[in-house]
Amino acid sequence: MNRKTGTALGIFVALAALALFALRQPEKGERAADHPHPIPKLDPAEITSLEVTKGSATTTLKGQAGKYRVTAPVAYAADEAIAKAAFEDLGKMDISDLVTDQKTKQAEFEVDDKSGVRVVAKHDDRVLADLVIGKSVGAGTMVRPSGKDETWRASGITRYAYDKSPADWRDKSIVTFPMADAARIEVMANDGSKIALQKTGTKEGKDEKWEVTQSSLKIEKLDAAVPNSIASAMASWKTNDFADGVTLAEAGLAPPSLTVTLGTKAGDKDNKSVTVLIGGKKGEDQVYVKKADAPQIFLVKKYNLERINKRPMEFRDKTLCDVAAADLTEIAVNAGDRSYTLVKGGADWKATKPAKLEIDSSKVTPIAGGFKDWKGNGFADDQSLKNNGLAKPKAVISIKAKGGSGKAPACQIRVGDETKDKINYYVASARTADVYTAPKWAVDRILIKPDELKKGAAAAAGAGMPPGAGMMPPGAGMPGMPMAARPPRH
Repeated sequence: MNRKTGTALGIFVALAALALFALRQPEKGERAADHPHPIPKLDPAEITSLEVTKGSATTTLKGQAGKYRVTAPVAYAADEAIAKAAFEDLGKMDISDLVTDQKTKQAEFEVDDKSGVRVVAKHDDRVLADLVIGKSVGAGTMVRPSGKDETWRASGITRYAYDKSPADWRDKSIVTFPMADAARIEVMANDGSKIALQKTGTKEGKDEKWEVTQSSLKIEKLDAAVPNSIASAMASWKTNDFADGVTLAEAGLAPPSLTVTLGTKAGDKDNKSVTVLIGGKKGEDQVYVKKADAPQIFLVKKYNLERINKRPMEFRDKTLCDVAAADLTEIAVNAGDRSYTLVKGGADWKATKPAKLEIDSSKVTPIAGGFKDWKGNGFADDQSLKNNGLAKPKAVISIKAKGGSGKAPACQIRVGDETKDKINYYVASARTADVYTAPKWAVDRILIKPDELKKGAAAAAGAGMPPGAGMMPPGAGMPGMPMAARPPRH
């Protein structure tokens, strides 16, 4: 290709790109200054109400002295930040160009009655502006005065600020409680079990320390992460949706399955407290909840509720094993074709089962590190060993440690069935009669095939872990391993 041909080709490509860009832009319009202003300049201070229609649903918001409320389709507190932005953005709106006066173009720019968002701004009963907000194109947003065919380009306003369903305008706060004031927690379950705790005023690491002041269950050792998690979650707890029109009975709140109270210390001058009621499920991933002193029923995703929905039993310590890797002398797994026994001699590990298995000691390191501060992440709803596959477990994991008797294991964990969500196993420790849940990946990391420990074999690290999981905080399971989703509680 000669130089002239190359230059011509380059010019042709550039012109084609410009043509494509031009075709994707609105038609070249006239300046707004050439016409009477299609939408009057608005002063947010004069706007007392907004009517926002998306699809067939209209939401009415009232503003007064910087405070906002939803008045239709239900009366409810508005999300202050969202409502304030909607009122104020109308004052920033600046109409610049007439894009088109063709009605056939309205759907393209999403300013037709079907796809556009209609906003009516009023001062009391007087309409200040009535417009349809469409999509953003380039540096502007398409708007159309209601009842008119002309579409205009405006700056200072975005569709996003108004493109909301009635529920989106409402304040989604369930509980807002000053974290520093949280000093008392009481939990009562529908089976009659209850527990009360008081913050001690001291810290253990980064966590506040709590003590049990009353409990219907024996709590030999408190899992301090549970009360701290409840206090943190209830400091700023928001709903996913509103269950308008649902009765208490339909929501499983008559009576609730769990009642949780967060408060200040008894005897405090203000003695603030808030009580939430946890009800039944809607579908597989939502739960009904409400505050005890308000009629509104909310719908909360199960994962959003997990840190609060803790039965009294959940406050018990969930330690399965707590032996440092340096103190281990033997790891034995009895699990069919995944059975093996490893014995430590000096700094090296050797396999005594299967016989003649030559192992790579470095591949034992992640397994050995898993027994320090290994915790379950919950208790089974059904504490039956038989019903959870633990009467005849699929695996038994035993370890021995320095300073032990040499015969009895320092820890012995039985592994039963998978939970229904396939995220956890039911497990039991020889230390207690409790049935726990433990992350599947954490157990599967130990239940590897012996051949994976051979020298030159592919590394087994990460087996069973959820993709993209991050590192766990200390004490949350196996140190240095990724966090798996905890089983939903309900």
